[in-house]
Amino acid sequence: MSMWRFIDSGPASAAQNMAKDEGLLREAITPGAFPVLRFYTWSPPAVSLGRFQDKERAVNAEACRQRGFDIVRRITGGRAVLHYDELTYSVIARSDSDLFPNDILGTYKVIATGLLAGLRELGIIAEMVSRSGRHAGMVKSGPQEPACFSSPSWYELLVKGRKIIGSAQRRVGGAFLQHGSILIGYDPALESEIIPGGGMKDAVTCIRAELGREVGLDEVKRAFRDGFTRALGMEFQ
Repeated sequence: MSMWRFIDSGPASAAQNMAKDEGLLREAITPGAFPVLRFYTWSPPAVSLGRFQDKERAVNAEACRQRGFDIVRRITGGRAVLHYDELTYSVIARSDSDLFPNDILGTYKVIATGLLAGLRELGIIAEMVSRSGRHAGMVKSGPQEPACFSSPSWYELLVKGRKIIGSAQRRVGGAFLQHGSILIGYDPALESEIIPGGGMKDAVTCIRAELGREVGLDEVKRAFRDGFTRALGMEFQ
């Protein structure tokens, strides 16, 4: 078993959520720092933009203003994500930790095993995506589709060919942050209103749709905490 910090931050604004993740990444650089598993939600709902995205193309700012949604830029790369009816996770650790390979793809794969186990705790069978695998070409993306969930990336998880979790990672100064959106519900009409190229209902699924019943936030938190614990051998401080 390895010692971790567990933080359930609860709901916060987009700026507060991203500042907390960035602060934890800075703390992780300290020698001997424990790795962190963090859960949080967004209040009000928000769109987070990838580090290098063009805001004008990536999000409908007027639709966000009318709905009272925040817009924030992540320190990680990737595409726009609508944070609505979901649980967000983050994993923060030193790059030289024995728990993780010292490369981006290896770290993605280790964390994906924890996410896979969390879905299994809920009774959802998912498959891990590799770009060299048969699933990688199932969902097409292009320059006019800046939504994170429009295409699977390395070692993300698909259920019956549809994406259910989207993640992004940043490595700085001997530490890394990976955070991602675990979809409890999914509203393709809302996503397409907020994010150009979003709302791809044939490419995206969610926990509620897969289980065919109402699923509470606390149930999802328990499942993913238990899944990470078993898959990564965690013991929480």
